[in-house]
Amino acid sequence: MKTKFDSIVKIKKNETEKIERNIHKINSSIEMLQKRIKEIKSKLSTLTFPTNGNFSEFNQYKAMQNILINEMNEYKHQIEVLEKRKKELFEEYKKANTEYEKMKYLQSEEIKKLLKKQKQKENIQMDEIAIILNKKRFESE
Repeated sequence: MKTKFDSIVKIKKNETEKIERNIHKINSSIEMLQKRIKEIKSKLSTLTFPTNGNFSEFNQYKAMQNILINEMNEYKHQIEVLEKRKKELFEEYKKANTEYEKMKYLQSEEIKKLLKKQKQKENIQMDEIAIILNKKRFESE
């Protein structure tokens, strides 16, 4: 049954679904960054400290170690930013979902009203038919 709330309910539902999709995207991005951090930690653990050789090997080791640590710190920072955004989106989702539920409720109430009116109209029509049939029966007797 069509109501005046149908389009609003659809829009509100789309809004909540869009926010859900964004939260899922953020979660997958966070997972990807966490995997990268694990890989970097693995690389760091496999780096071997030069025990002999010249100073340039030591500098290469330190440079590689610094690059990996900086990369890992950048990923951690990105995760923090994404977590903050996810928290904001979750708040938006709660508000949007509340609005969606309100509109859904109003829609169901409107449908109940329409069904009640339709039922009353049918009852009135049935009463009219009964009166007409009863009148014809008395006229034919």
